[in-house]
Amino acid sequence: MKQLVLIALSFLLLAPTAHTQTNYAGNWQGAIELPGMKLELSIHLQQENGDWKGFMSIPVQQIKDMALADLVIQGRDMRFKLPEVPGDASFTGVFDEKAEHLAGKFTQAGQTFPLNLIRASAAEKAAEEKRLSDAISALRHLVDSLREKRQTPGLAFGIIKDGKVLLNEGFGYRDLDKKLPVSSNTLFAIGSSSKAFTTAGLAILADQGKLDWEKPIVQYLPDFKLHDAFSTAEMTATDLTCHRSGLPRHDMMWYGSPYTRQQIYERLRYLQPNKSFRTTWQYNNLMFMTAGYLIERIAGKSWEAFTQENIFQPLGMTQSCFSVDKLSQSKDAALGYSTKDKKNTRMEYRNLDAIGPAGSINATSTDMLQWVKLHLNAGKVEGKQVVSAAEMAHLHTPQMLMDAAVMERNPEFKDISYALGWFTYRYRGLKVLEHGGNIDGFSALVYLVPEKDFGLVILTNQNAAGITSVLARYATDMVLGLEVTDWYTRVYTGEEEESAIKEPEKKPEPKRIAGTKPSHPLADYVGEFSHPGYGVVEVKVAGSGLAVHYNSFDFPMEHWHYDVFQAQDTAMGVSLMLQFHSDNNGTIDELSAGLEASVEDQVFQKVPPARLSDPAVLKKMAGKYVMEIPGGNSCTLELRNTTLYLKIPGQPEYTLLPFQGNEFKLKDLSGFSVEFVMDEKGSATTAVFNQPNGVFKAKKAE
Repeated sequence: MKQLVLIALSFLLLAPTAHTQTNYAGNWQGAIELPGMKLELSIHLQQENGDWKGFMSIPVQQIKDMALADLVIQGRDMRFKLPEVPGDASFTGVFDEKAEHLAGKFTQAGQTFPLNLIRASAAEKAAEEKRLSDAISALRHLVDSLREKRQTPGLAFGIIKDGKVLLNEGFGYRDLDKKLPVSSNTLFAIGSSSKAFTTAGLAILADQGKLDWEKPIVQYLPDFKLHDAFSTAEMTATDLTCHRSGLPRHDMMWYGSPYTRQQIYERLRYLQPNKSFRTTWQYNNLMFMTAGYLIERIAGKSWEAFTQENIFQPLGMTQSCFSVDKLSQSKDAALGYSTKDKKNTRMEYRNLDAIGPAGSINATSTDMLQWVKLHLNAGKVEGKQVVSAAEMAHLHTPQMLMDAAVMERNPEFKDISYALGWFTYRYRGLKVLEHGGNIDGFSALVYLVPEKDFGLVILTNQNAAGITSVLARYATDMVLGLEVTDWYTRVYTGEEEESAIKEPEKKPEPKRIAGTKPSHPLADYVGEFSHPGYGVVEVKVAGSGLAVHYNSFDFPMEHWHYDVFQAQDTAMGVSLMLQFHSDNNGTIDELSAGLEASVEDQVFQKVPPARLSDPAVLKKMAGKYVMEIPGGNSCTLELRNTTLYLKIPGQPEYTLLPFQGNEFKLKDLSGFSVEFVMDEKGSATTAVFNQPNGVFKAKKAE
């Protein structure tokens, strides 16, 4: 039941533009005069077959088109009741002689307040329609002008005001080489604008009674585990989706990786936090992936299937999809581009299936306008309540204050916070909700001003495009009739694009010491190095030097100094310092790298050759060995499954751990190893025991 709450409110609203009709039919706007404030509202009256019908909207309380009951208009007198409102709410009033004013009393719970309404004239309506038409026309020219200035290949732009689509068009090209134009049905990757779909999914589960936002998620995901026990035990769905987990981005862990969603989820426990739980806002894609995984476990179906059934289908988002595999099959899909030195270069689609709930959706501006309508209409589209009004209001409620340093040059912006899948702030007193998206070759923005029933979506095929925010702010000023700021100059002065999200930190390059060289031959650095969270880094020979392969990327390596190398890719903006470490025997066994700048370098352990776990190889090493010393004792190397065990009379059994070449380390014994000498047939002839007190050989018995 809708609650009309007559209490002090934090801000006032302008009612929607009114419409004039003959008699009393049409839109009437005004306010209930409460002590110290006015509660603005509008009433729409219409006559059908001689009977009057009416509907009330109160924007500040997200009440839209509430039916008036027992509506009676006799002469100039009017009365009605509101059965959906508690306290026997009712109204009685009188129209003036010119049918331009309606004055009366609103009664609720025994209290009576003045309610005055006025009907807008047809001239005012026409003037407003012309103003909006002129604003959209000017905006079209601005879009084309700024798109060319920023070398943005293509752009789709949609705007809604008071439930009416004012603009939904394409500009520029979806394919530069073929000169194929963008349309309102061109598919673009929307990147992190996908996050709000994931939080809407959680809201739907909450509506169904299947999810409590504030209940620890271990009650739904018993296998959920992070680096520390406290955040593991206390993490809620709210924590996951407002970026306060304590984890920094750790994006290199998943970006371009071969791992599935579940495999990435299982690796979260190995990622180091840099802040205390719930103390600091830090953007984190992995927690949104986990939120999508939470939906999967509760709903018993994939995040994609749940979102398709519960959001895309009810909204009629028939062209939207979840993977670049589907995007590439479309006949009207945009190609992605990177712009550098005023030149556009094609970027390949980036598959984000594993991290999907954080950013994999592809959509058209036509589809996305349906999404905008849902949020402006309190979770309802075409008469269907997709998300409850209460849950929709919850999604839009600020949860974490953010660092407002990015707004220092913009005094119009106040109170920047993060809600649930939405950035939120006040612009000239108006509450704004927005979320951008940036992924290889594409940038997007979804932007809402609920108090003005105004929203927009901008989709581009340009990597890291700042034009989305600039155009959204121009559109806000122009459509809402505000003083227009020169946003282009403001944002691009000195080519410093503004963003609500800070770029990931980069570790500073260490001071370079000239005249040094590696402590080993380059071949000794070659191999695979593994981290339980970040996976495998492979160092390999590349020409006369080395290169590093990580996830789906290859970076050339340059010697920096001593055992430190730099891996760099200027096109991707990647620069990593890799340091190799040796054990007490001088063997390279570790590699450290700063893949996440805000925590300690990740340490990767050298991966033993796979052959050292092959039973066929190990069988040729197993057997009885006799020490090559007078009266030498014998020992036995026994193979069980894929592991060798060393048995020496009078001593405990030792487990051999694969290391390198034909060498194994002894588990729990630092500095002890066994290396096998093999003949030309691949069979062991000698076992060499390397120990802190010397090197000892044992011949394999016949």
